[in-house]
Amino acid sequence: MWFKTLYHRLLGRRELYQIYVNLTHSTPSHCMDYHGRIVNHEEKVPSVSECDFEVLAFPVSELDNYREKKRRMESRAERELKRRDLFEEGKEKIENGDYEEAISRLEESVKLDIFIPEIEKFCQEYRALLPSEISQELEDLFILGYKEKFGQKRYERLPEKMREDRKEAGLDKIRELFG
Repeated sequence: MWFKTLYHRLLGRRELYQIYVNLTHSTPSHCMDYHGRIVNHEEKVPSVSECDFEVLAFPVSELDNYREKKRRMESRAERELKRRDLFEEGKEKIENGDYEEAISRLEESVKLDIFIPEIEKFCQEYRALLPSEISQELEDLFILGYKEKFGQKRYERLPEKMREDRKEAGLDKIRELFG
């Protein structure tokens, strides 16, 4: 890939720019298309007001490394979209009374990631529709998923006490929601 590096250097470029979108449950889907994108000029960074993102300049000589990072970032964005789709499918299955399939879809979603605001909204909309044994199964599923979330590598950077406090606060909230 050194041809691309040479190409940019011949054009006089010393830096390129990579876009980092803040991926959460509330990030608009169209914003995820920008996660990892590499642009030639800072002026070519899209101006999308509802997207929360940062731009990082990097030396042209590091293009190969940043292209690899781009692939990983795109994969994370695709994973979040898949998680959302699975969560939505789970809710649809609940509406249809197919609780076994609903739990299956929600379990797949939770294995990818889990967010407290999403569980809050879920409980507001669906908690009353659930038989008690299904409600208990979902509470257990969400608790397990939330515990496992804080064992992931990306949370290792947090100080231990902060990580444990966040985890416990989330677990308490899930228990309260299913109370």
